[in-house]
Amino acid sequence: RDQPRSRGLGDVYKRQPLEYMCPYCGAFNEFSEDTIRDMYQEQVETCGCCKKNLSLTAANGVEGRINLVISEL
Repeated sequence: RDQPRSRGLGDVYKRQPLEYMCPYCGAFNEFSEDTIRDMYQEQVETCGCCKKNLSLTAANGVEGRINLVISEL
């Protein structure tokens, strides 16, 4: 009989929301995967809590991780 396809860890991580913490009010905000796809390109996001316009730039981190550089516009 057919078994349902087992999902690998990569599938699990892809479904998890991507978040950043606003450096001004401390609120957690979700952001678009495009921020990571467009590595090194500034993306503009608005904090859902304090409504500040923020610049998010993805950068290479340690051990293959991705760092987000966040600043106010």
